[in-house]
Amino acid sequence: MEIINDTAFQIEALPFYGPDDTPVLTVIVKGTFEIRPGEPAVVASEQLPVLFGDEVYDDKDGGSVKFESDVAPYKPRADIVLVGKVHAPGGKPVQVLDVSLRVGPVQKTIRVIGERHWVCSNRVMPEHFTKPQPFETMDIVYEHAFGGIDPEGSGFCGENLIGRGYFVKKSKNTLDGARLPNLEDPQKLIKSWKDHPRVVGFGFYGRAWMPRTAFLGTYDESWRKERSPNLPKDFKFEYYNGAHPDLQLEGYLKGNEEVELMNLSPAGKVQFRLPGIELSCTITKADHLAPTGTSAETNEYHKGADEIEPAIEEMALNLDTLCLIPEEKRLYLVWRGICPIRDLTALEVRTVEIR
Repeated sequence: MEIINDTAFQIEALPFYGPDDTPVLTVIVKGTFEIRPGEPAVVASEQLPVLFGDEVYDDKDGGSVKFESDVAPYKPRADIVLVGKVHAPGGKPVQVLDVSLRVGPVQKTIRVIGERHWVCSNRVMPEHFTKPQPFETMDIVYEHAFGGIDPEGSGFCGENLIGRGYFVKKSKNTLDGARLPNLEDPQKLIKSWKDHPRVVGFGFYGRAWMPRTAFLGTYDESWRKERSPNLPKDFKFEYYNGAHPDLQLEGYLKGNEEVELMNLSPAGKVQFRLPGIELSCTITKADHLAPTGTSAETNEYHKGADEIEPAIEEMALNLDTLCLIPEEKRLYLVWRGICPIRDLTALEVRTVEIR
């Protein structure tokens, strides 16, 4: 299989089982662009590679995912993700600040609050939390959002295992001095240790968190005997959507949406458009194959006497991922398309051409 790339972007073509449980060839196109305030984004001179594994913030201790792998067979909707920091206006420290992200019709606002901790001194005095500490910048990561584990209460937040502020049992040992979340929903601020608000954030959502884990399907004895190592029958491809559930867009992105960022860079408010680039993909397949002489090892076909001209198919590419990186003044887009193939060897595919 030959990939003919008439773009500046990175391309991979990989075989998978698709949504209908049949073999497909997934074409992944990743383009990196520079953010130009007030203008459409432009193609960057340095193109980020297609990522085959997740990249975390802390290689040593793990934690939240900074960039999720681009390798997925299919996404049923678009992911909108932002990797970055909060910036106080003018660089002057603040205790509380709202930040917002808008891409076309999708908008999300988060209230960012300085460091606070719970005070729980005795049974007579009700618990309360300290005043927020001033901050100039803060990473927007799920470690700063609501969530976490309460060992004493034998509970955990299924939507964010690495967050802070989750309790199921009031205990001076665990509550006193515990940190509150820095990232909150402005409409549902925490007032009590009992509050369990929805997790907020702009980054990639954990693969082991709800609701993503609910899409994995059933791995039981029946699956082991009949399906393993393939995915279970009740697996849902929504699992591959890695954005926060509030930042997933039905119907994919058009690619020319207006973007507005507020307090997510030193500039304060930044507006620009996505580049508006349209891509086309043409797949050329061998139409008929000889019954013998096919070599999976050499990835070659030998013509049969009745072989005719190769079949040419146009593949639709969906723009299913936008990742904004305002700290670096750039973003990347991922287009993805699938076409049926006979089996996972994809030997009948001769060329993949992207224009």
